[in-house]
Amino acid sequence: MSATAEPGRTSTDSTHAPANKQGFPPGPPPRKAGVVESLRYAAAFFFDPFSFVGSRFERYGDIYYAPSNGVGLYVLKHPDHIRDVLITQSDAFEKTHTAFESLSTVLGQGLLTTDGEVWRRHRRLLGPAFTKRAIEACVDRMVAETETTLGRMRIGAQWDVGAEMIDLTLRIVGRTLLGIDLASEVDTVGRSMRTFQMSLAVPRSTPKALKWPVDRTNVKALAALDGVIDRVIAARRASSIKHNDLLQMLLDAVDPEDASVRLSSREIRDELVTFLLAGHETTSNTLSWALSLIARSPEVERKLRQELDNVLGSRLPTAADVDKLVYTDRIVKEAMRLYPPAYVLARRAGRDATIGPYSVSHGSEVVIWTYFTHRDPRFYPEPTAFRPDRFAPEAEERRPKQSYLPFGAGPRACIGRAFASVEAVVALASLYQRFSFRHEERELPKARPRITLSPSSKLRLRFAAPR
Repeated sequence: MSATAEPGRTSTDSTHAPANKQGFPPGPPPRKAGVVESLRYAAAFFFDPFSFVGSRFERYGDIYYAPSNGVGLYVLKHPDHIRDVLITQSDAFEKTHTAFESLSTVLGQGLLTTDGEVWRRHRRLLGPAFTKRAIEACVDRMVAETETTLGRMRIGAQWDVGAEMIDLTLRIVGRTLLGIDLASEVDTVGRSMRTFQMSLAVPRSTPKALKWPVDRTNVKALAALDGVIDRVIAARRASSIKHNDLLQMLLDAVDPEDASVRLSSREIRDELVTFLLAGHETTSNTLSWALSLIARSPEVERKLRQELDNVLGSRLPTAADVDKLVYTDRIVKEAMRLYPPAYVLARRAGRDATIGPYSVSHGSEVVIWTYFTHRDPRFYPEPTAFRPDRFAPEAEERRPKQSYLPFGAGPRACIGRAFASVEAVVALASLYQRFSFRHEERELPKARPRITLSPSSKLRLRFAAPR
């Protein structure tokens, strides 16, 4: 199928190979039982998951089937199949995949990990915090925190981009969603996040005897993070001032469909952890990748700076400017195409369903690799090239919608996607108003798939005068 055509289900499309005798998509043979085989599989996936999964897509096509722990596993990347799972049959595919069981050990029963009525209730309660008006009210604080970061920088200084962007986005989340200064807690939250990243990357098939050191460290990191959250909640409850932010909304929330229903202390904790960790990690990685990509693309920087001069001149961005920063937004989108925050999406069939021509039985698990969708040459020619104009309106119209989904799609799409996009655009514009950046390494580091898609080593840039 060409990259310019709407996705269709035709017999000549290699995407939809005929089912085999078992009615499953093609795929690898079942793994042999035993500790040695489990370790071999776990090591291959852990050290290079992109090569592991990518080689299977190359061999079996856009969808493959692999038995996993006695459960059928469907692995896919094509927009047609993604639409089946996330859009047209979203009610059949639940967010109860085993991957979320691991994530729940960190995030608890927050919006990201829950399903069913619990998820619907939390979504109703949290929705008002992410309206367009609520996000616009946060822009000045986003800019102010970015200015604080820039105030520490000098031309010629070297920058650890990842560390600085984590610091920046944590402070933005603290100011805008929690109404507090998290500067003193950045180290604690950062250490906890690194621990969670490592622990969740260990395959579930790894024998428990080998996982216990990681699990032990995870428990300590959770305790430290819970300490931060407890202090935040206690300080707010002791305050006589009513704030207009997510934390106050959680404390005061009443279900609009049942006035007797409020969030428990545990539910408030779980939602705060979700937004504190997932909310800052996705944007910090997006900004880190974007800055490093721009530093290697003089023409992209030229167009960005031209837009900033035309829209902002010498003044700082405001909420009214966000929709005018069109090219800046394209840069953010292209960075998220190459390095999507949600590089995989996981679901479980809550009832019998279908994906393309294949029947999917109740209980089967599904993994969508958006990383490979975003780098498919059928939709993105020369897919590894950094080209923000792929997101010009006419180019977007030629692609199927589910060929780009950095925040998921359908009713379970990330509630914070608009907040994160505005935050990234505003921060990027503010950074490039003051400085230019030069890369220190010849090549970008590899992407490391953990909770989000982070660099495998430090991203170093050097501050320079605007060019």
